[in-house]
Amino acid sequence: MTVKRWFWRAVAVQVAVLLLMIASHGYTLATGRAVTLKTVPTDPWSPWSGRYVALSYDISHLVQGDLPMEGGPFRWHQTVWVTLEKGDPYWKAVAVSSRRRTVNPDQVALRATVTGAWQSYGESGPQDSWEYNLHYGIEQFYIPEGEATLERRGLEFTVEAVVDSFGRAALHRVFLDGKEIRWR
Repeated sequence: MTVKRWFWRAVAVQVAVLLLMIASHGYTLATGRAVTLKTVPTDPWSPWSGRYVALSYDISHLVQGDLPMEGGPFRWHQTVWVTLEKGDPYWKAVAVSSRRRTVNPDQVALRATVTGAWQSYGESGPQDSWEYNLHYGIEQFYIPEGEATLERRGLEFTVEAVVDSFGRAALHRVFLDGKEIRWR
């Protein structure tokens, strides 16, 4: 086979992978269920990425004593399933499991990766409670050049994410004090 054929096959594989990534994200947005999450933004800047907003959700840091955790203690980089239940107005975590659980109609199962795990300590030493930091894949979005900063004290920052049947999440809409922010 000639070098030219190998080159075009390599280009075709790369294009196919990019199209698959776009289709996967589109599938999540088209078929998923919308969940509203409260978040705290930071407004960092990176020389490689430009301006982006890093998000930390109420469901990003979970403590074993606050909700049931099945199959723990969990380890770093382990995939876990967080069951979210519709609240008023925000969705909240009600359970964490090492395997996907069946959920009620007013719940969704969201896939997460453990990015931090440590055992709680009290005055008498280690306790049976564990704390976890979780990553959902919706922790940042990019701000168009020239937009105002989003990190303002006292303002309510909310996101609407969409969770598909595979537990994948995608950011759908972003709100600052109830007003939608155009960020795409």
